[in-house]
Amino acid sequence: MNPPAPVDAIILAAGQSSRMERPKPLLEIGAETFIERAIRVLGEGGCRHVVAVLNGQDAQLERLVESRGATVAVNDAAGSEQLESVRRGLRALPDGWEAVAILPVDVPLVSAQTVQLLVEAFRAQPAPVLLPFHNGVAGHPVLIGRALAAEVLEYDWEEGMRSLIMAHARDLREVRVTDPGILIDVDTPDDYWRYVKDRVR
Repeated sequence: MNPPAPVDAIILAAGQSSRMERPKPLLEIGAETFIERAIRVLGEGGCRHVVAVLNGQDAQLERLVESRGATVAVNDAAGSEQLESVRRGLRALPDGWEAVAILPVDVPLVSAQTVQLLVEAFRAQPAPVLLPFHNGVAGHPVLIGRALAAEVLEYDWEEGMRSLIMAHARDLREVRVTDPGILIDVDTPDDYWRYVKDRVR
């Protein structure tokens, strides 16, 4: 019996958090920070290895990530597109991965069960792109197969990952989930109080 296909993960956390006015990775959600929860959820969901892409401005944050068993990759190109962080994350992955789940740190309410469903769906029938859908709406994380790595690394997609996903829309597989957290972006203090502080006690 062949071992399951290795699925790794990338957390996108290199933004400047300008609208939040404080670093999003260090916002609290219950007893964890956003970055700690993301690492835990991805690991519990079946991801073999997690890379967190940071902006290189906070050594304490880097130590926190490493203490939770994840690897740090740095995107210190201020103002760069999200796709550049994906590229740096891909380059930091260990050998042998067959797919990678990509999760922005400001989507903090995704459940481990959702990650597990994506991982299991890929292992059952590999596809270039898998997306979770809740009530007919696509959310995060996106899971891409290794076959798309070269396209991510080499092509300049006009709208970044969105353009890549649209280019492979015919091959995209929908994974239906009951997790509304896949749709919740936390970009501002109001978002934080509405979606996180009012829900997590």
